[in-house]
This record gives sequence, C-alpha cells and structure tokens, in this order.
Amino acid sequence: MSITAQTPGAGTPDERELAYRALVRATRGLGLPQELAYVMSGELKSAKAMRQMTTYLMSARPGSVEEVVDEMLAIVQNRNTWIEHQMREQSNARITAWYNRQDRPSEDFDDPEDIL
Repeated sequence: MSITAQTPGAGTPDERELAYRALVRATRGLGLPQELAYVMSGELKSAKAMRQMTTYLMSARPGSVEEVVDEMLAIVQNRNTWIEHQMREQSNARITAWYNRQDRPSEDFDDPEDIL
C-alpha cells in the first residue's frame, strides 16, 4: 500500500511530494515503518521541514523512534517560532505604516507637552 500526498490532478510531483518521498526512503532505510514518515510529514507540514528531517535521519542515523520524534518536535518548534516572528514583524510594519501615514492629524502628541 502506497501512501502519497500528491496534489490531485497534478501530472508531476510537487516539491512537497518529493520531500515526502525522500522522508519515506530515509525512514524505511532505518528500519522504521512508512506510517511514521506519513505522520511526520503531517506534523512537519512544509517541504523544507521534511528535507531537514530527512537530512537528520540520513546523517545522525538515530537509534530509536523516540530520538526521531524528539528531532521532529524540535523542527516543528523552530518552524512555529519562525512563523510567530514573521507575524510580529508584519504587525509592526503595519503599525509603523499607520503612524507614518500622510493623513495623520498633526495633534497626535508630536509635542511631549501635549501629553500632560
């Protein structure tokens, strides 16, 4: 039974599909079940994260499922941290644009004395 994540209707595999296939090969090369690769791909979500996990599996050759899952969770945490950082940067950019808008009223506390 083959478990694939190919986009319906696509003739050639996309980047995520290729990363998934590489993850399956690396997982099975360690003697671990293909279903573990399927679950990891669902948690990792992106092709980049799957490639990072594949690289880890091929270079570190972990000895237990626990080590594999621990690394997967670390990769997921790094990705989530990066996403949160990007969201904060976008929010800060919007706030800065709002403060620097052309139609800003001149009485927006430009003078520190206005606050008191």
